[in-house]
Amino acid sequence: MKLLISLFLFGLLVGCGSSDNLKKTGEVGLDFSLDTVMINGGEQLVFPYLAASSSFFTENNRFLYNFNFFEHAVEKIDLAKLALVAKYPFEKEGPNGTGEYVDYLISLDSGKLLIQTSNQAGIFDWEGNKIGEFDPLLEGTSLTHVERKAFQPVRAAGGRIYGQIVDNGANTSEVGYADLTEGKFSTIPLAKEFRHEDFNLEHREGNSRRRYAAGFIMQAYEENKLAVGSTVSGSLFIFDPETRQLEKKEYNLSLTANEKKGVYRLATDDKAAFQRAYVQLYEEVSFGPLIADVENERYFRFFYEYSYPEEHPPGGFPKPVSTAVYLMVLDNDLNLLHETAVPQLDHVPHFSFAKDGKIWISVNMEDELGCLRLQIDFVNSNL
Repeated sequence: MKLLISLFLFGLLVGCGSSDNLKKTGEVGLDFSLDTVMINGGEQLVFPYLAASSSFFTENNRFLYNFNFFEHAVEKIDLAKLALVAKYPFEKEGPNGTGEYVDYLISLDSGKLLIQTSNQAGIFDWEGNKIGEFDPLLEGTSLTHVERKAFQPVRAAGGRIYGQIVDNGANTSEVGYADLTEGKFSTIPLAKEFRHEDFNLEHREGNSRRRYAAGFIMQAYEENKLAVGSTVSGSLFIFDPETRQLEKKEYNLSLTANEKKGVYRLATDDKAAFQRAYVQLYEEVSFGPLIADVENERYFRFFYEYSYPEEHPPGGFPKPVSTAVYLMVLDNDLNLLHETAVPQLDHVPHFSFAKDGKIWISVNMEDELGCLRLQIDFVNSNL
């Protein structure tokens, strides 16, 4: 991360031009500039990692909330001040216990929090009181049971908690939601729409397993709807829970393929064969989550391609030697406006959000929490 380190040490503002390849709306260019900011914890330590499963950004475009695993507390970060302003402690055990290892932190429409571990889920207020709970394990009871089927929450919208219903035994998942008032789970079948059955890799060695299965991305959309995408496709679906209707949004990308083209179905004990399939899968295009830019009524979405060395070290997943990062710009109706390469980024932004016309990308900088901010200027455009 030489780029990030130099930005931090010297406080540089790097400006680089990069124009998109779409001419659908005229001669429009996208210019980028980068800077890096650090979060000031004062006399307290700020947890240096942000993850999409345990962090969320409020749509008032000011506060970022993150679960601090060291202190078992939710941190509140004021992005206007770039400072930690509060911590909300939670108990691990007892009547108000969250469980030992928190996997998910979700902001609910009611102003409460969903805090979930691998085998229990609780609804909490900000004082740490548990006011409700449900069982996320749909099948299987053991924390380490490889055949279990469980609900993994992603977003709350319209009084429902949306997420993935993951079948560990089959190494597959489906979009689903929890309706807490009715006490049941429902599914929204989309795995076939995204050809998820074509992307399922597994390597077995004794009792251990390495796996890849395609995942979903979800974004609350409009008042009560949900926008759903996949890591393997640029297409999106808008789900209306009232009518249970799905509207598909397809895009004709010019910089990459619109989706992964190959078929990657492999269950093997051959480590080299697994690694070759994994590399081929990720050398094809992959897609990140939607990023809502509420202030400017638009959405962003990163997509990317990895490049790998010819030789792969033994063990684990192969590591790429380079990453080509691209960006989609969509309007408020999720129509594609522009696509562009982003050569200023040399890594995939795993947790990001939009604020003040910039995309903020979390980075760990020598165990300090920072954000790389990507300023996007639209040249000859009314955006």
